Amino acid sequence: MDRPAWNVLTGTLTRYALLFVNVALGIFLMPFTMGHLGKAEYGLWMLAASMTAYLQLLDLGYGNGLVRQLTQADARGDEDDMNVVLSTFVVVYALIGIAALAALVPLTGLLLPRFPNLSPEQVRTGQWVLLILGLRVAVAFPMSVFGAVNTARQRFAVTGTISIVVALAQATATVLVLQAGYGLIPLVAATTTIGLTSYIAYAIVARRTFPAMRLSVRRFSRPQVREVTSYSLYLFLISIAIHLGASLDTLIIGAYLGTSAIAVYTVAVRLAEYQRQLCGQFSGFLFPLVVRFDARRDLEALRATLLDGTRIALGLVVGVTICLVTFGADLVTLWMGPGFASSIAPLGVLALAGVLMVAQGPAGTILLSTGSHRLVAGLSLLELAGNALLSVALVSRFGLLGVALGTAIPYVLLNAAVLMPRACRAVGVPLGQFIRTVARPAALAAVPATAVAAALRAGTSPQSLLAVVGLGAVVGAVYVVAFVGFGLPATDRARYLGSMRRPGIGWEARELRRHDAQRTAM
Repeated sequence: MDRPAWNVLTGTLTRYALLFVNVALGIFLMPFTMGHLGKAEYGLWMLAASMTAYLQLLDLGYGNGLVRQLTQADARGDEDDMNVVLSTFVVVYALIGIAALAALVPLTGLLLPRFPNLSPEQVRTGQWVLLILGLRVAVAFPMSVFGAVNTARQRFAVTGTISIVVALAQATATVLVLQAGYGLIPLVAATTTIGLTSYIAYAIVARRTFPAMRLSVRRFSRPQVREVTSYSLYLFLISIAIHLGASLDTLIIGAYLGTSAIAVYTVAVRLAEYQRQLCGQFSGFLFPLVVRFDARRDLEALRATLLDGTRIALGLVVGVTICLVTFGADLVTLWMGPGFASSIAPLGVLALAGVLMVAQGPAGTILLSTGSHRLVAGLSLLELAGNALLSVALVSRFGLLGVALGTAIPYVLLNAAVLMPRACRAVGVPLGQFIRTVARPAALAAVPATAVAAALRAGTSPQSLLAVVGLGAVVGAVYVVAFVGFGLPATDRARYLGSMRRPGIGWEARELRRHDAQRTAM
């Protein structure tokens, strides 16, 4: 198997392994941690984490822009230019890290003490947690250049393995710290120390991946900063919307309902995140591929990316969502206890919105890579504004459900009405053909799967998480058989199954092989 295809395949498998580890640890650790800390202190942790998330906005969108520059230089075989790019952004990110440390002063000294529903003791604890988490964010900025090297050279499996080791180490530290009777501050300090140590491992991998790497302040290049900034500015706006959106619900709930309500809502958010992560792992590899397709003006490959990518993503997420919505109440109760019943309704709303969140991944990637990044940035900011207005308007009347609706409605409307149709026009696919192609298999498979799920829900009462997983597996099996058996057209079914039997992973692997062959011929 050729090296790029092997990197994509092993990277995808490693991502799923990491996802499995994170889900397994989350199922165990969330009730364990909340049981030791209590809802209020756990909610305080989530509040502090959401505030430090704002510091990540200082990235200014340079992350993807840096990977883009490195990938282009690497494709030309220009190691000197790679070193110029890396050296330039070590300096840039070091300055950003200093700015992040400076931003901790108003966060800890001014904002947190004035936050409603916090006692003086909670304020002191929250300040320490903010400082510790903020330190890690500041250090992460300059260290991110090593992650960019590993991404540009497709070392997905190695970096994924490091992430797995770090997750297991942090979980072990969490258990040991809490069982020893320590509280939130020692817990955050221990897990953050492990996270900081992991940056050394990423740097070692980057050094071995790119032996010619030479970092020097003398290589700093202002033209490189301007070139990356011209593209990254719009990614920065998108990043603002993503980060603000991720923490906005937490801040609104904390302000209107208190930190205990944050802990309850976090259960729904966490399960919805697992839903999206389970179904969208392959999407992370589409960006560099689509950039290559667009550079070669390969419209056929772009159409295949949109149609096949969206159909696969939608097929995965619909099956998972049927199980999550049907057995969500049992899952929450058996996992966290009856005190978290108010997270069930928000979970249903977030899970349904998650269907579109996963399905639009290929469309969003195509728009970002084919010159429509301004549109994506504008929609992201508009969605954020709608989220804020609706959530504030609905939280007083509907509580946590109102916040979930305020998050879901703007996203669904803007992406379904604007983003996906625009992506279809970008690659020359009629909207009607797009909807029929990507939605038909999932829609047909959903009918028998929903019927079986409803029958199982009415006729059984699971008494353990394992029983819930077993019921979900039965529904999932029915869905997969229906999706492959009569949802997919015969020609596409044969094409997908043939791709699975051959080395590589279908059209992605074939395009990577073609790209390598063209490079070899030049």
